[in-house]
Amino acid sequence: MEQRETFTEQAGVAYATVGRGKRVHYSPRNDETLCGRVISAYEDLSSAVALFDKGYELCATCHKVAEKRVEARRLADASPLAAAAVQLADTVEQADAAQDDTARYSVILIGPEYRPEPGSEYSVWDNHDGEMIVEATSQEEAEATAARLNREHSEARAAGPLVHRFYSTSEAYNATQCREHILDGDVLVIEREQVVGFLRGAWPGAITAAHGELHTFTADPRTIDDGAYAASVDLAEQIARELGAPLAGGQNVVEGVVVEHAGTAKGSTPSDASHPDVAAARLALTDLTPARLTDGIDVSRYADQFDTSVRGYMLEPRGEGRVAAYWIEAGCYTAYDGEPHRAELKILRDRFKRAGWRVERGFLCMFAHLPAEGTAPTPQKPAAAVEPTVPECLHHVAVRPDVSGDPITTCARKQPTQDAGVFNDEGCVEAYDCAVQAANRAAEMNAEEDAPADDPLYVWDLLCIEHRDSEQQADTCEECNADEAEAAGTWREGWIATKPAPTDEALFELGDNAEQGSLFQ
Repeated sequence: MEQRETFTEQAGVAYATVGRGKRVHYSPRNDETLCGRVISAYEDLSSAVALFDKGYELCATCHKVAEKRVEARRLADASPLAAAAVQLADTVEQADAAQDDTARYSVILIGPEYRPEPGSEYSVWDNHDGEMIVEATSQEEAEATAARLNREHSEARAAGPLVHRFYSTSEAYNATQCREHILDGDVLVIEREQVVGFLRGAWPGAITAAHGELHTFTADPRTIDDGAYAASVDLAEQIARELGAPLAGGQNVVEGVVVEHAGTAKGSTPSDASHPDVAAARLALTDLTPARLTDGIDVSRYADQFDTSVRGYMLEPRGEGRVAAYWIEAGCYTAYDGEPHRAELKILRDRFKRAGWRVERGFLCMFAHLPAEGTAPTPQKPAAAVEPTVPECLHHVAVRPDVSGDPITTCARKQPTQDAGVFNDEGCVEAYDCAVQAANRAAEMNAEEDAPADDPLYVWDLLCIEHRDSEQQADTCEECNADEAEAAGTWREGWIATKPAPTDEALFELGDNAEQGSLFQ
């Protein structure tokens, strides 16, 4: 009988782990997971099963992308457009490079079984940015849209360098090294860091005064390689002027104006703090906690090293009276699984609506538009920022109202090398350096499972520092209890720690006239 391929074989991926996280990911063996994180180690099937047995979970984002990879191959026989895309390469990463001019966008079938049926719905998938462009439409409409977008992309590529936008310079640098659809001469824009540059071969360089993680040019970038990058420099400088980003070499995009920022700001980076749209947005969010930010901070979707001091809302100006609002927890603008902070974003939307702003949903943030002049309601609170009154631990993490116990005190007294964990009946499911984070996570998971307050499914506690590998609770560690039980034994022609004391005979035969304690003289 013909052996059927496993799911990982169909998707062309391997199991992998990231840092100390409690999730198993998929990787196409390019040292990155399908959800975009740098892996720590590859795992074979047996080691992955062992991790699952220990309570690890499969990354939901990686699994969704892997399903799309499998579906793309299956659709190759049913859809000419999908077949053309899949035939170019076996992996999504290779397909990105090969499809750059012809098939950046592909059509994906939507459905629980991913089987085409009458009336099935389809979506248009951006292979470069890894996101849905159009959802839930007919196959004919999806293929027509993908064909149009691919044609427009090819025309733009033929006209000159393309522009790629990133959240941070570190993300931009890594993308130029592993995403082959970013070609030599393409322009790189990192608006929040006021950095604009272009890719020269394998080296991303900045033409602005700020450069972050990008390289700098020691000569006029317009003249290097016999002027091969003149068009890239022209486009990069034009974008820098639009952003108000100072150019390298002492040139300023606004004549006679030099702006320097230092220190921290609340609710935005210092470079955005004076922007009028950001100032107006802060007024609308007066009663919410702003994140303390610096211009060099690396706030990202995923983080192996969490910065627990960064928590609250973050605002970014997007021009024409529009701002993007994120919610930050432990330095990340998504939850532990890479999904957005939906409850907090809803609170931000409600606050903006209450202040008369027009709002729209984003995937990882929300957008707000300044209200028309004279239509905004009068603010009920002063413009000065209100410091949070919720108690915080030494990591500046506030406690949820539904948390049990006193994690703030626990966080202060725990050892530096000791972790706090979230536990269920099967053991530790997640570990944190901060006890408040563990307590908040346990409360969040209980809320998700609708667990009663008097019988929670998840609890938090410190991990036993003596037996870190066993990941057991400090007060109920089985290995510590076993050691104590053994130490409580006595000697009677052999160690009898596990034997009950005799009740019908004496331990030692002493004479009638023996005094108490004479046995030991």
